[in-house]
Amino acid sequence: MTEHEEGAPGVPEAQPAPERRGARRAFRHWRRTRPFWGGLLVTLGGGEMLALYRASLKDTMHMGLYGLGGYLVPVLLVILGLSLIFDPLHRTFYSVLSLLFSVASWMTSNLGGFIIGMLLAMAGASLAFGWAESQQPEEESAAVQEKEPEGLPTA
Repeated sequence: MTEHEEGAPGVPEAQPAPERRGARRAFRHWRRTRPFWGGLLVTLGGGEMLALYRASLKDTMHMGLYGLGGYLVPVLLVILGLSLIFDPLHRTFYSVLSLLFSVASWMTSNLGGFIIGMLLAMAGASLAFGWAESQQPEEESAAVQEKEPEGLPTA
C-alpha cells in the first residue's frame, strides 16, 4: 500500500466522496424548491409550544384555554410547518393559517410558548409567505452574475 492510496493513514481526504457530493447537491436543490426555512421555523415554534405546555407549574402560567386548545394549536402548527416543507404549491394558504394559529397560541398555550414559540412560528410563516422559487437554475444564475453586461458604453 502506497502513501497516496485511498485510506492510507495520515492522508486527509481533500474532497468528500462523489456520492456524498451528489446527495448534498440533490438536497440543496430540493431545499431551494420549497419554503424550507419558513416551514422549519413554524415546525420548531409549534414543537416548542407543545413541549412547554406541560412544564412544571412553577414555570407556567396556564392562561387561557386548558385541555384541547392548548394541544390543538401547537399540533396544527407542527402539521402546517411540515405541509409548508412538503407541499410548496399551497404555501400561501399554509403560511396564512400558520400566522393565524401562532397568534391564537398567545391565548391557548402559555402565552405562545413564553412568546418564543409564537415568534418562531410568526417568523416562519412570514418567510414562507414571501418565498418565491428562483426562475433560473443555479448554474445559469451564477454564470449570469459573473458575466458583465455587453454592449453598454463605458465612460
